[in-house]
Amino acid sequence: MIIGTFILDFQTVNFESDSEIAKKMLSEFQDHCQLHDAFALDDPFSSAGWSFSKLFLTGEFVEKLYGLHGHEVDRSKGKRFADKFISWLGEGLKSKNCSAQLKVAREMIL
Repeated sequence: MIIGTFILDFQTVNFESDSEIAKKMLSEFQDHCQLHDAFALDDPFSSAGWSFSKLFLTGEFVEKLYGLHGHEVDRSKGKRFADKFISWLGEGLKSKNCSAQLKVAREMIL
């Protein structure tokens, strides 16, 4: 399976805390996958108390994570692979007390 870059909307009311949790978790995954620069989280813009940012995951990173956690991803909510993967990633963040919401960015659907 060849996967392109995942572009996710990262939405939260507590960007400082939630972004640190997300970066820490993704850094640990990245180290485990023996990759560098496999993800990026843009600076946020704020509106109505919410912060909105883009989270980018390289296709290679997604593939390696699926190779390690495929059974968990496959059991996640969603019909398409991207939906299942994002649901799995969101549950991982939630288990670490991150309240950010993840969803497929419009740019990824095009």
